[in-house]
Amino acid sequence: MITRPSTSRVLEDVVQELTRDILPSLTDPAQQIRLHMLMIVLNDCANASEREIAVMREETSLYLEFASDVAAATGDTAVATAIDSARTGDSLVLSDVIDDYQRASRAFSTAMDLVMDSINSDFITRGEDILRMRMDNERAILSGVSAVGRSAS
Repeated sequence: MITRPSTSRVLEDVVQELTRDILPSLTDPAQQIRLHMLMIVLNDCANASEREIAVMREETSLYLEFASDVAAATGDTAVATAIDSARTGDSLVLSDVIDDYQRASRAFSTAMDLVMDSINSDFITRGEDILRMRMDNERAILSGVSAVGRSAS
């Protein structure tokens, strides 16, 4: 019986099965390396599935807050329009969260383009901080911070 029915747990269980049952039977070093690489991908997917919705929700809020502040400070209609089209819902279904995230990202990009063109150093600094945070999140989620055979238990 699965007591923790999550995507990450299922992927971790698959890696454990591969490690325990398949890897020992492989004698070809090239096949062993290929299997290890696939297990790393599975572990990275397990790691990403744990946090991706939370991270996208957090970033979505930051993007829209930044864009709203830029729109309020500049009165720019393109940024305001991007914000209006980026209104988010309450769904936690991954595809819905991704759609919300993409629209908020477009609003953020529209606002960043404006502040870069107008050389507004305060907004540029704030936007760059948000981009650094985004890169840190991406690295943490997708860069292989998990080890082959990791267990969440």
